[in-house]
Amino acid sequence: MAFLEQENSTQQQKQHRAWWNRPLIGDQSVTERISSLVKGGKKEEVPEKVIKTHADALQAIHKLVKRALSIDNGKYGNSEFLAFVKLKRAFAESHEGYENLDRYLQLLHAGISAKHTFIALERMEFKFYGSKHALLYDYVEALFQSNIPQAEFLDSLHAKFVEVQPQLRTEVGKEVLQQYYQNLETITKHRFGFRLLRSFKRHKMTNYSMLNTVAKIIDGLDRLDLHDLGILNTEVIAHYETFQRLGEIIGMPESLVNPKTFGRMLQYVALEEKYKTAYPKFQELVVLLEEWYRNFTIAQNLRNEYTPKKYKRVKEFGTSIPGVAIYNKYKAYFS
Repeated sequence: MAFLEQENSTQQQKQHRAWWNRPLIGDQSVTERISSLVKGGKKEEVPEKVIKTHADALQAIHKLVKRALSIDNGKYGNSEFLAFVKLKRAFAESHEGYENLDRYLQLLHAGISAKHTFIALERMEFKFYGSKHALLYDYVEALFQSNIPQAEFLDSLHAKFVEVQPQLRTEVGKEVLQQYYQNLETITKHRFGFRLLRSFKRHKMTNYSMLNTVAKIIDGLDRLDLHDLGILNTEVIAHYETFQRLGEIIGMPESLVNPKTFGRMLQYVALEEKYKTAYPKFQELVVLLEEWYRNFTIAQNLRNEYTPKKYKRVKEFGTSIPGVAIYNKYKAYFS
């Protein structure tokens, strides 16, 4: 009975409320429903920390794009240069057809790069072979026949040179031995140069002119289409005896000693020589664009999370992000 009396009292209170304050449907009045709708549609503020992170990313992007555009030029977009970039990756990552070739490529490249130094050693060993000079020459031969590590080889070489040079009577003899030591040190300080010279010595090969022959072939390739492996294979076939001997020296397995393999190696060395100044700048460009992508991802993720549907509009979130075009231009060549 008390419950019914309480319910009647509530109904009477609702009847006496103003029309705009009476329920339309259910228990909510017009003002209550409007208030509820306004409150439900109110958008949140984007946190200040988010806005700052986005601003920092955009600031970095503008700087990176400016630097990237200053480096970018026509030569990076040409098909031959981009073929070289892909070729570097093919060797480094042992893509199909390039499996296990990188080591032999590095040995070949070391020999061609230092061909003049190799030939200088050869001439000294033949032209100046007095008894005192032979002390150092024979010692070097013995070191190379052992499995001595590179660092230990260099230390032992230096100690023997210091021991032998004072024993020479003439200044000319001392100067020749000094040049021999310096040339030998130049080659063997390079990891692949050390391995290549050791291989020459172990094969009892004292004629390094094959390196000069290969270098001349590569110099002549500048006039050819370096895309065409058929042409490069023809060059190899024309000097195949030299390449066979070189394959033996650098330790290539018999299955890899063929015109096709050497054609690919020639292609790489020729392109590397052609773009030796351009490629380091391209590497710098790639680093900038990878950093651009990191900041782009930050900015884009924030925009996707704090959308205008849920949050109050932030003007900066609606601006375009620069650098997309240059990134897309080169992204296929990134490591």
